[in-house]
Amino acid sequence: MTKITICICFILSIALLLSACNQSSADKTGNPQPAASQAAENNANQSSESTSSPTSTSEAEPASSSEQPTETADMDSIIPAGWQLYDEAHGPLAKAEGDLNKDGIDDTAVIIEKSDFEEGVASSRSLLIAFGMADHAYDLSIVSEHTILSADEGGVWGDPFESIAIDRGSVVISHYGGSNWRWYSRYRFRYQDGDWYLIGATTGEYNTGATNIENADEEDYNLLTGDYSIRRGEDGKTTAETGKREINPLIKLDQFDIRSADPAGTGR
Repeated sequence: MTKITICICFILSIALLLSACNQSSADKTGNPQPAASQAAENNANQSSESTSSPTSTSEAEPASSSEQPTETADMDSIIPAGWQLYDEAHGPLAKAEGDLNKDGIDDTAVIIEKSDFEEGVASSRSLLIAFGMADHAYDLSIVSEHTILSADEGGVWGDPFESIAIDRGSVVISHYGGSNWRWYSRYRFRYQDGDWYLIGATTGEYNTGATNIENADEEDYNLLTGDYSIRRGEDGKTTAETGKREINPLIKLDQFDIRSADPAGTGR
């Protein structure tokens, strides 16, 4: 091979080498590496999802304990110290539930009795009313200590407490007792104007040897309207009288005493 041929081959080799170097430099300055581009895109997508997704950690975390609803309050939490729920003949508790303050939530009315009573002596009893709360707890409204008779106040019949009920937004307390002469009473209390009031009273009596409760001498008073009805039985005949009496100021529950001669203030 001549010297001229060798020189030409050498020049061509250098030209090819310079061309390859220029191409490599252009790739590095004008086109980022594909792997780095994909990583950046992935990171951007992850950032967007963590901000807008409803299942992200920031939105899925439960509320703090201070924001959790209050647990249902045990009835014992609103019973005064030294008192307990009355167990009617060791059976169902004397308890009624219903909406009493018209807030759409059930309230409760129960009978309680002294837990530290003297042996052989009938325990004192009271009416307790509590409002239900939105968080299922209770808000104590009133404890009336002169509304419920004790177990030894029913005569030969025995314990005179008959029932507690919530009827048409009112608390109704019923008693029944006596021996040959039987007696009964029903008193209705309603929450209005921020307090508890006696709004209705029914009392009656009859001799079991001559008649029955359906024909008992009975007086019924609507203390809100003044309406009344009186039934009397004599010599096998029953007479009824209805009318309207003067409307007197309502008696508050905390002033009511079932043992008074005229607990409803009817003036009879």
